[in-house]
Amino acid sequence: MRKFSLRIAAKIRDGVETIDHIAIPVRDLEVNQKFYVDTLGLKFKTTRRNPDGRPRQTYVLAGDNIIGLHLPGVSAETSPSSAPRIGIGVSSERLAQVENNLKLATYPFKRPVEHAAGAPLLRSIYFVDPDGNHLEFCVRRVEPRGECISHTVFETCNMKKALTFYSEVLGSGVPIPCGEAMLLPTQNGQMIGLVEVLDLSERSKKHGRGCHMAMDVPQEDFESMVALVERYGGKSQGDKRADDGLRPEGERSIYLFDPDNNRLQITALAPNHKDQLLDDEEKWRRIIAARKEQGKGLTRWESGGKKLV
Repeated sequence: MRKFSLRIAAKIRDGVETIDHIAIPVRDLEVNQKFYVDTLGLKFKTTRRNPDGRPRQTYVLAGDNIIGLHLPGVSAETSPSSAPRIGIGVSSERLAQVENNLKLATYPFKRPVEHAAGAPLLRSIYFVDPDGNHLEFCVRRVEPRGECISHTVFETCNMKKALTFYSEVLGSGVPIPCGEAMLLPTQNGQMIGLVEVLDLSERSKKHGRGCHMAMDVPQEDFESMVALVERYGGKSQGDKRADDGLRPEGERSIYLFDPDNNRLQITALAPNHKDQLLDDEEKWRRIIAARKEQGKGLTRWESGGKKLV
């Protein structure tokens, strides 16, 4: 059995390429949007809406990476472990600007932490957003050094099992210690972080409607990754967006849970991939048409309690 498992794992040729986007839970969209844009200096991209016009989520940009602020959020205290957490990589000048903005707003944060010489990060500041999500702004020692999602950090109750999952299923790089976390590099240098806890926090357990971390993976690795998810303690959720007619031709994707129930997505982009969002009208037209074919309607959350199908 051991030889068989190793043979299957060897089919992962290159491993996860990049972190594409992340969606986090918020209960007050207006307050959090203002904080991320005005205080943190991230760029507003768009607000997505349900068919009845109610806001659903706002997208802000860390470089080219989308951070989705998703309603309705979760009822959970800020976790004591400093995870789950988004690390946003910025220049030294931007870090100083964010620090100054937080001071001017009398917003609490942990003053700059200098990382050990061998760490991929040079310095970081830590704080929570208005909804209790952990955030980190950092200056990186290694590429990518432009503004981006530098890393995410998840909680795990079993570091060895979690490291095995990410290395064997997703083909992540050799783990690098950084403070209390172990960071696993992707091909482009972004990192998936893990911090070990005795018990998962309520934030990790609930994660929030639609909230997940999304990664791009090679087409040639996609089927092997899907086959290995449950072998290494994860759980596949399939691809509801494909069922709803929202995937472009040639793109393959699944949502999944790691062994600690952290929600992920892996996507193998189409060869002719174009980085563009469907507008809300076209998106809901496709969803409603696909659901009709399936004999289904919109959920109460999507329709605002109205039967639109």
